[in-house]
Amino acid sequence: MSGSPKYSFAELDRIRQQQLAEQRRQREERARLKRERERDRRVRAERKKLTARRSALAGRVAGQRDAALATGEVSRHSHLTTVLTAVADAIASARDEPSLEAAWSALATAEEGATALDVAVSAALARQERSAALAVLESGLAAFADRAELDREGAEEVAAALDEARRQAGSPDRFPAARLKAADAAERHLRRAQERREVLARARRQAEQAHQELAALVSEAEQAGAGLDGLEAARPLLRQLSAAADRGHLPEITRLTGQARDRLTTLAAAFDAWLDELACVQIVLDAVRRALPAAGLRLEAGSVQSDGTSSMLTARRVSGDRIVMAVVADGSGGAQLVYEAEGHDFVTRLSASGEERSCDLTAEVLERFQEALEPEGVRAGELTWDGKPERPPAREAKQLPTDRFRERR
Repeated sequence: MSGSPKYSFAELDRIRQQQLAEQRRQREERARLKRERERDRRVRAERKKLTARRSALAGRVAGQRDAALATGEVSRHSHLTTVLTAVADAIASARDEPSLEAAWSALATAEEGATALDVAVSAALARQERSAALAVLESGLAAFADRAELDREGAEEVAAALDEARRQAGSPDRFPAARLKAADAAERHLRRAQERREVLARARRQAEQAHQELAALVSEAEQAGAGLDGLEAARPLLRQLSAAADRGHLPEITRLTGQARDRLTTLAAAFDAWLDELACVQIVLDAVRRALPAAGLRLEAGSVQSDGTSSMLTARRVSGDRIVMAVVADGSGGAQLVYEAEGHDFVTRLSASGEERSCDLTAEVLERFQEALEPEGVRAGELTWDGKPERPPAREAKQLPTDRFRERR
C-alpha cells in the first residue's frame, strides 16, 4: 500500500434509517420475549420450591392433629389447615415475582401458625403429661433444621431452658414455670429464625436473578465479540456473588447484588449501542458491495472480513490494482468509510503556502464509487486524506484497521 488512507463519513438515507430502526425493534422484541421466558422459568422453579416446603409443612400439621384433638386445640388446627389450602392456591396462581413473594410470605405465616400450635398444645399437655409437653416443643424445633445457623444465641437459650425443664419434670411446683420459660424461648427463637430465613431467602432469590441476567448478557456480548468497558470485570463479580449467596452472608449478598444490577444496566446500554453500530456498519457494507460494479470495481473473492463493529473488503480496479475498503463505526451512531489504495497515484504540487499532496487517480475512482452509494441508500461525505489541500472534516478520522485484518488473511 502507498500513500495516506483516505476516508469519508457515511450517512443512511430515510429508508435505510427505517431499516435500522426496524432491526432495533426486532432485537428489542426478541429481548422482551427472552426476558419473559426467563421469568417463566424462575416462576416454575420457585413454585417447585414453594410446593416442596408447603408439603413438608402439611405433613407437620397432619402430625399435630391428634395432639390438637386431645388438648382442645381443634379450632386452631382447623384454621391452620384452611391456611394451608390458601397457600396452595397462592402457589398455583403465582405468575411473577410479586405473587411469588406473596406466596412465600403466606407460607411463612402458616409455619408460624404451626409453631404457635405446638406451644399451645405443649401448654395443655403440661397439665396432663409433662414429658409429652416437652416432646411437643422439641418436635416443633426439629422442623427447623437451620434454626441454629440463623439464630445461634436463641438456639443456645432454648437448649438451656429445655434442659432446666427436664430437670424439673419431677417437681409439680417448679415444672410449669420451667416449661413456660422453655416454650417462650422456643417461640421467640423460631420467630427470629423464621424472619431471618425469609430475609436471607429473598436476598438469595434476588441475587440469583441478578446473576442470571448479568451472566446471560456477558455471554451474549462475548459471543458477539463486543469489546465493552466493564465486560471483563463482570466475570469476577459473578463469582463473588455466587460465593456470597452460598455462604449466606446477607450484607455481602445485598452489596454484590446491587453491584451486579448496576453493572447489568451499564453493560446493557453499551451492548445495545454496540449492536446499533454493528447493524449500521452491516447496512453500509451491503451498500458498498452492491455499488462496486458501478464504479468499475470488482469484489475480490473471500476478502470480506469483520472484527467487532468494523468490516473490511478488497476491491480491484480494471488495472488490477487493489483498493482496501473498511466500514468503521464512528462512535456516534454512524459509520466511516476508510480506503487504502495500491499504486503510485499521488501527485505533489508546490503552492505559495507550501507543498500540497493530491491523489488524482485514486480520488477519481473513489468519488465515482461514493456517487454509486447514493442509490443504495448511503450518502458518503467529502473524500479527504492527510495532506489534502482542502480542510478536512471536523470529526477525527478513524484509522484503517489494515494490520488487524491482514493478520487474518
